[in-house]
Amino acid sequence: MKVKGTFVYTLKTGENALILLAENKSEQEKLYHYLSIDAYRFKKEIAEEIPHIELISAGYKNEQGKIAWNEEYIPVPKWYDHN
Repeated sequence: MKVKGTFVYTLKTGENALILLAENKSEQEKLYHYLSIDAYRFKKEIAEEIPHIELISAGYKNEQGKIAWNEEYIPVPKWYDHN
């Protein structure tokens, strides 16, 4: 899995989601699964280094050049949960 880019999306609730972009839909699904099941160290680093990010997800750019992503966001633990 390669991450081809990222962007921050602000939800209507005001929460910020970091969207990691994969190469295609298949890779996006693998990346999302990895983020939801594993990636503890990555989520911990996000919580400590970018505390304004509350959620993460995975997406990809389709053939039309539009970005699509999984809108079932994965919570990022707060940095103080680790101390």
